[in-house]
Parts: sequence; C-alpha cells; structure tokens
Amino acid sequence: MKDSKGQILKTSLLLFLQKGFKEVTMKEIVKSSGFSKGAFYHYFSSKEEVFKEVIDVYFSQMLHLDYNNLPSSSLQSFYQANLEILQARDNILQSWYRETFEGDFPNNMYYILFDALRLLPAVKEQQTKRIQEELKAWEKVITNALTTGEIKTTFSPQNLAKQFVYSSDGIAMHMIMISSSEKLFKEVKEIWDSLYESVRA
Repeated sequence: MKDSKGQILKTSLLLFLQKGFKEVTMKEIVKSSGFSKGAFYHYFSSKEEVFKEVIDVYFSQMLHLDYNNLPSSSLQSFYQANLEILQARDNILQSWYRETFEGDFPNNMYYILFDALRLLPAVKEQQTKRIQEELKAWEKVITNALTTGEIKTTFSPQNLAKQFVYSSDGIAMHMIMISSSEKLFKEVKEIWDSLYESVRA
C-alpha cells in the first residue's frame, strides 16, 4: 500500500512538472498512476491534497542541499560538487519520466515552485530559509577561499555569493522556454566557471 501511494505521488510530480498544477486533472493522475479510482481516493481526496504532499515529499527534497556534505576547502570543488548533485537529481527525475511518459522530460521546476508559492503559504517561508542557508554556505566557502589565497576580489563574500546563486537562478528562469536540463546545467557551469576565473588568484 505504501508503494502505491509513492507511485501516485511520483506520477503526480511528473504531471505537475509537465503541465503545472492548474492544467493537471484528477483523471489524468489516476490514469497515469495505473491505479483504480478507488485506490487513488483511498489516499487522496483532492488534487490540492496530492499537490501538497508532492511538495512535502519530493519537491522540497529536490531543492534542498545539505551544504555541510559538500567540499568546503575550495570554492571550485564546492560549486562543482553542487552542480554534480543537482545533475544527479535531475537524472533521477528524467528516469522516472521515461518510465511513465513519452517525449522529452519537461524541465519546468519553476512552474511547480510558483504554484507551490501561490497555493501553499508555508512554502514561501521554507524557500526563504533555503535561500538564506544557501547564501550562508557560499559565503563561508568564499571567505575560506579568500583566506587561503585561492581567490582575490574586491567583492565581499556576501556579494560574490549572491553572484553565484542569483546567476544560476536567472539562467534557470531564462531556460524555462527551452525545457532542456542539459543546456541549463551547461549554461550554469559556464557562468560559474567564468565567475571563478575572474576571481581566481
């Protein structure tokens, strides 16, 4: 039974990524998950309920990184490990998508985020906290890189951290229309490499 619920949530996540909350119907979720209507309603009574649990179980995990587990002795190794983890998570999503649907995987992470911010008030607070944690992790690594002489810059650690974080967010927003994870990660890597080269001592 637990696996059935997990399958429903996984399928729902993929549909929400593909179309957004508004365009996905309960009928689609039931049909795509492969379970009967009765089995579906055993777990969920509404699309809103499904969406909330999808955000709690999957989406928040996809966005969250434990920065304490990333290498912190080098700025370059830190951002490279960051990218590798995000790519690995994206590969998992793509694998799930190919198991259920045909065609290219829709890299529409911001669609589901905007829906979550609009429909679930607690998500805004969670996202704000996540961004603050992300910036602090970057600032810590950048401060260390300045201390060790790895980099040299007139920017403060706070401002340089924002350049790394906000540049990747901006690229992701720009790439929504393209829906290509491969291009997205390539663009982010190129920008981060360029930023690093501009401050490397």
